[in-house]
Amino acid sequence: MFKSLKLTVARSPLRSSAFLRLWLGLSISYVGDQFTTIALLWFVLQLTGSGVAISLVLLCFQLPSMVTGPLLGVILDRWQPRVVMGIDNCARALLIGTIPVLSWSGMLQLWQIAVLALVAGMLSPATGVGMRVLLPHLVQEDALPRANALASTSLQFAFLVGPVLAGILVTHVGGAYALMMDAGSFLLMGLLVFSLPSVSRSGHKEAPAMKTNWLGGFALLLRIRELRLLTSLSVVFFFSYGPLEAALPLYSDRILHAGAQGYGLLWTGFGVGALVGALCTGVVATQVRPGITQPLIAILWGGFLCPLMLVHSLPLALLCLALGACSWAPYVPIEASLLQRLIEPSMQGQVFGTRLALTTAAAPLGALVGGLLLQYLAPDVVIGLSGIACVFAGVGGLLSPTIRGLDGKTKSVPS
Repeated sequence: MFKSLKLTVARSPLRSSAFLRLWLGLSISYVGDQFTTIALLWFVLQLTGSGVAISLVLLCFQLPSMVTGPLLGVILDRWQPRVVMGIDNCARALLIGTIPVLSWSGMLQLWQIAVLALVAGMLSPATGVGMRVLLPHLVQEDALPRANALASTSLQFAFLVGPVLAGILVTHVGGAYALMMDAGSFLLMGLLVFSLPSVSRSGHKEAPAMKTNWLGGFALLLRIRELRLLTSLSVVFFFSYGPLEAALPLYSDRILHAGAQGYGLLWTGFGVGALVGALCTGVVATQVRPGITQPLIAILWGGFLCPLMLVHSLPLALLCLALGACSWAPYVPIEASLLQRLIEPSMQGQVFGTRLALTTAAAPLGALVGGLLLQYLAPDVVIGLSGIACVFAGVGGLLSPTIRGLDGKTKSVPS
């Protein structure tokens, strides 16, 4: 793979200075994202007291990628990924930084938050997809699973330290400062990404004209059975997870009576479990083929979520989320490594952009459904229904012979 690559690569991801810069930038940016999530959603809750309003803000952050993801994927296949990612992060630094400025001036309103979140959401696929496109250029093929696991670990570390720090900061100094810190993290990420080396694509065959439009990723997903079924499993799984995001702030406030700090602690419990699970990804990936791990992870996550219907204790709720996150953490890096081998290099940006569009839209749409359910059901019941739906998604994956047969040695399929 990438025989004509001009970059210097290292067998171990941690020995590649370019990968280390990317990993450092992701880690800092992900921590900043947790500050924004806690500060912004808690502000919306205090402003409106509505689960629907929380869901709508989440929708504004994530839904635009359903349109822009495939388009940005095409751009990433044509332009240097580091340039596209750098512009994305610098622009989002400006957008997120605008929110505290408006707050300090006394002009901040809910519709302004929605508009800024919408624009930031339109840009965000550039980094999510660009990371997947860049990684095979920075490490050797046999190091891809470990590189994807390390990239995922940066996200889990952010879940570990970000929410509790954000909860404390929001409580004592206000959400505006938390948002400004996230803006700074985006700016730093942008500078680090600009410092990455350019990638050589001289070995790639010229893609046919049909591949260079924004529908090319959709066409390949529909044509290749393995891609279609894997994407379907992820979309259903993430949609089923979505109601948790809308219900958890209300669960902390009304069921646990733990406030903003308790809400932050719940996500920290998630982060502890996810970090442990991410560190175990290499072992899981080598011992069990991905066709089994992916649906099994959905079942385990849902199974650990269901007890929250009955658990009204903060420590027990933390334990359930931690165990669920530990089982969930290997899902994304294992899937990413599988897809990087399954998709030919000239189409990776478009396919990853299309998949990101679908999977990122799934969770906020699920959150919107959760917000609507919260008008009629208690938060703990909504969380339990989310867990049950995830279990059904995993069972559906196990019933598919194509998914069960996938292994970690899958090679690129013709497009």
